[in-house]
Amino acid sequence: MAGPAVLAELAARAWRPALDGTAREALAGLANRAAAWRGGGVPAAAASTPLPPSATVAAAESASALSSREREVLERIAAGDSNKVIARVLDISPHTVKRHVANILDKLALQSRGQAAAAACQPLTTE
Repeated sequence: MAGPAVLAELAARAWRPALDGTAREALAGLANRAAAWRGGGVPAAAASTPLPPSATVAAAESASALSSREREVLERIAAGDSNKVIARVLDISPHTVKRHVANILDKLALQSRGQAAAAACQPLTTE
């Protein structure tokens, strides 16, 4: 995953017609979240807009299918922790964390930890 400075620079670029406004807002939102995770301020080039509704919202809504341990692991993924750190925090083996991550991605129909982190950061909708 790219760092806050790279994401902020990408968000500031003129992407027309490659990215529509929603995609640019999503990129700016990711830059803001990356900066917050690193403990820094919001990058100047990134707008302070939340991520727009997308497929990750649907994934977050299906988070109720996750076990309580999988939700704990997903929270740690969203915090940016590695499998090793998650294992230490939850007092489980790194192999168990790896298995939980695979189960989370499978249950939420996601392809990466980054998508899982984004889904965890999305507010749940009640539609």
